[in-house]
Amino acid sequence: MSKKNSNQNASETFKYSNKIHWSYSFGSFFDDFATTALGMWVFKFYETEILLNIVYIMLAVVVYGIWNAFNDPIAGYISEIPFKFTKRRGKRFTWFLISAIPCALVFIFIFTPPIGNEIIEFAWLLFFLCLFDTLFSFMIINWQAIYPNKFRSHEERTKVGAIETILSNVGLVIGMILPWLIITSGPPGTNINSYIIMSALVTIVLIISAFFMIPGTREEKEEIEKSFQIDKSAEKNKPYIEIFKFAIKEKNFMAYLVAYLAQTTVMAIMLASIPYWVQYVLIVDPLVEYLLFVPFLLAGLCSIPFWIKISRKHGNRIGYMCGTSFTAIFLMVTLFPFDIIGTFVCMGLIGLSMGATWSLMYPTFSDIIDEIVIKTGTREEGIYFGFRRFFSRLSIVIQALTFGIIHPLTGFNPVSSTQSFPAQWGIKVGMLVIPAIFYILGFLCMWKIYDLKPKKVQEIKIQLKELKL
Repeated sequence: MSKKNSNQNASETFKYSNKIHWSYSFGSFFDDFATTALGMWVFKFYETEILLNIVYIMLAVVVYGIWNAFNDPIAGYISEIPFKFTKRRGKRFTWFLISAIPCALVFIFIFTPPIGNEIIEFAWLLFFLCLFDTLFSFMIINWQAIYPNKFRSHEERTKVGAIETILSNVGLVIGMILPWLIITSGPPGTNINSYIIMSALVTIVLIISAFFMIPGTREEKEEIEKSFQIDKSAEKNKPYIEIFKFAIKEKNFMAYLVAYLAQTTVMAIMLASIPYWVQYVLIVDPLVEYLLFVPFLLAGLCSIPFWIKISRKHGNRIGYMCGTSFTAIFLMVTLFPFDIIGTFVCMGLIGLSMGATWSLMYPTFSDIIDEIVIKTGTREEGIYFGFRRFFSRLSIVIQALTFGIIHPLTGFNPVSSTQSFPAQWGIKVGMLVIPAIFYILGFLCMWKIYDLKPKKVQEIKIQLKELKL
């Protein structure tokens, strides 16, 4: 192959610079940093500091999760409408600009409730969780919807997916460490001010990260014009319910959603459980809480090149199946060690296997979007990313129900610094067994239902080029 042809192929493979790859991928930092800081501490804050009845907390989080689930596809649907105010900068980038900073600012209100009346505390928690999620949905859905259209080749998608995994893990680490450095560990009900300071700093970090995202999230003029041309030529005002019915009939789409729900359930329950696990089960210094994530994150990051290689050789489906099956096994194994060394080893194994789903979730979903574009003749990524988040946010409901049911059944006492043996096992079962069950379901769906193998994926890409979509 001549040098000219080689350079041309490289250009086609990687359309954008490293700067754009990293800037775009910073959305993963924003996403995981915010969800980690919120997911790890909001339940514990209201249960052990505000001392709100766990029934109220469970109800607020369940309603929030349901709102979260339905809000996401609606936000995706609205973002697809070609409003005049979105024509200049593009539908995706405009909604990103509208929602990013307000989303960051709302975070602090979640941790500053008026104290003294349980009904007001409950209403405050519910309202600001839902407001935060509405803004978060518009921002993240439109950021994610840029991915399949902006990055077309398998090589560029897997590269950006790898960068996203790195920044996702960085967001996860900082989302854990920053609150830990600030939140005090005095008797229950005496640490509220430290949570307020923590939430203010989280807001500042979110605002800074949103600015980092701007170059990579900005849409090109050519793509904006093409998007509006497709909107004009496509069937207008397609009812939302019609799109929903089409989506749930897409077997690859639904199989992926179950596998993705498993992943978000693992993270939601694990992050919320770890403060309980460390304090009441392992009974070690709070520093260990974060040291436990060292083997988890290092193994996950080091495994990325391996999973990318598997993906490029055997396809995203095989990589995803490996990730879901092995993670389910390692979660169940982690149920049994009681010593700290065994726990460190198990956390490393979980990170190793979850590296597959982390690094391949966006490339895999982009393959599904490509298939849907071929079938519909139009690009409506925002709607399908909204449906995706609909399923992922069900993990919030699962986490709330897990805690709300297991804690009372096993005798968890929120005002006690120690817990009974049944309460300790309740924490472990909720943290490990429930997520493992969902990962097994995800594996079965990817194995038995999902059929986007490498040959079919390549055929779809050829059709997209021919149809200029």
